[in-house]
Amino acid sequence: MLLKQYSLLSVLITLFLFTILISEARLISSHPFSTKLSAKAMALKNEKLTHLHFYYHNLLAGPNVTALHLNGPLDFNHPAGLFGRLTMADNPLTLDPELNSTTVGRAQGLYGVASRTDATFMELFNFVFKADGEYRGSTVTVLGRNHILAAGIREMPVVGGTGVFGFARGKVHVKTHSFNTTTGNTVVKCDVYVFHY
Repeated sequence: MLLKQYSLLSVLITLFLFTILISEARLISSHPFSTKLSAKAMALKNEKLTHLHFYYHNLLAGPNVTALHLNGPLDFNHPAGLFGRLTMADNPLTLDPELNSTTVGRAQGLYGVASRTDATFMELFNFVFKADGEYRGSTVTVLGRNHILAAGIREMPVVGGTGVFGFARGKVHVKTHSFNTTTGNTVVKCDVYVFHY
């Protein structure tokens, strides 16, 4: 008798659990984790390519510092000694290389020395556009490797954006315009090539 009751109890428990699983399966299918959308459903129009040109000013010294070292000493003569050095920045973006030229936005982010053998940075920046016009309030996000002492143009990827630059992808060409070996202040020429909708 006890065995029959045990068998009946296990059957009832199994049916109960099976009912719960079916209910959960229905809930999952009626509330999916993801939904396929068309670009039209998101009101995305034709993709376009925009070229942005500006200069950013990384100011480590002077009356209006825009970059702050978060750790470690600064010694440009020994790149290996800089490994792990992190700097937070809120650098002005200007139309021309002079700091007093028209400001179009800010380069806000973080960079760090990511190499033990040379001056190579890992950079994460949001180019935040503040000038009046269609780009105001929009951002372009850059994340990549920058070998800052390499001659010529260096390239980093655009990994995203907001506002006008929603769904952004592309690349950034940077080239050092000027570098002060005493202060570390740097002006960088920046050309952004960004696909967006």
